[in-house]
Amino acid sequence: MLDLKSLKLFLVLAEELHYGRAAQRLHMSQPSLTKHIQQLEARLGVQVFERNKRSVRLTPAGRELVQEARRLITAAERSLRAVQRAERGEIGRIRIGFVAAVLFMGIERLVQRIEHDLPGVESAWEEMGSHEQLEALQQDRLDLGFGQMSQVGEMRSHVVARVPLVVALPDTHRLADKPEIDLSALVDDAFIAIPRQSAPTFHDLSVSVCMAAGFSPNILHSAKHLVSIVSLVAMGRGVSLVPESFSRAAVPGVCFKPIHGCDARAEFSVVWNPRSTLPVLPRVLQVLGAQDI
Repeated sequence: MLDLKSLKLFLVLAEELHYGRAAQRLHMSQPSLTKHIQQLEARLGVQVFERNKRSVRLTPAGRELVQEARRLITAAERSLRAVQRAERGEIGRIRIGFVAAVLFMGIERLVQRIEHDLPGVESAWEEMGSHEQLEALQQDRLDLGFGQMSQVGEMRSHVVARVPLVVALPDTHRLADKPEIDLSALVDDAFIAIPRQSAPTFHDLSVSVCMAAGFSPNILHSAKHLVSIVSLVAMGRGVSLVPESFSRAAVPGVCFKPIHGCDARAEFSVVWNPRSTLPVLPRVLQVLGAQDI
């Protein structure tokens, strides 16, 4: 195995082609330099210098080693700089979980800010429910999560958006032409909802809004993701309550209506594990304005 120190000594001698001058440049004794070169040749099993009392010359193997030594030293120095930058949080990879709703809240601006302010940081995004995100953060399968979470346990959180709820209706629904919907008019409709185990906060919010309107929703269908829920609405399977931002999805066959007299809002937060040792995480949180939370 070649070590970088031996290669650096070899390169200096290859440039000087004189043991005395090379030793002087290296601030070491000539016998010590000679010993290092002999050990290098022994490890390689070839002679890299031809030497006599009057001259020192590179052998063909030595000339080839010059190129390889420069390449190896450059690669090693590049790797060292990368490791040091990663330790300082200047580069790295961050794993981000998200619920579908955040894709329609201008999340692209957040991505652009991270890419602009932290050009050495790569982000990997994975869709999962809010509850799943909390588990993944605890198990170090995620570094950051975006979802609706009222209770985060040992995790830390910072609210990034408060989005009004709207009703998603099939465009053939009897109330589709109304400018806004009185929820009590949906008492006999089938509802489509996210299961409580997938998103307890959003599920409970949706149910509580209906209860405040005087009825318990008839949840006939369920889906884990809002895209699936709205797709079921488009199929005419029922109605649903979704964040207003999701209306930007513009799913054919679905219309989104404000709820009359209701100011209920889905609160979305960025969540992270305070025990995380990922160097880049504090810098990403700073971009999000959550570093002091």
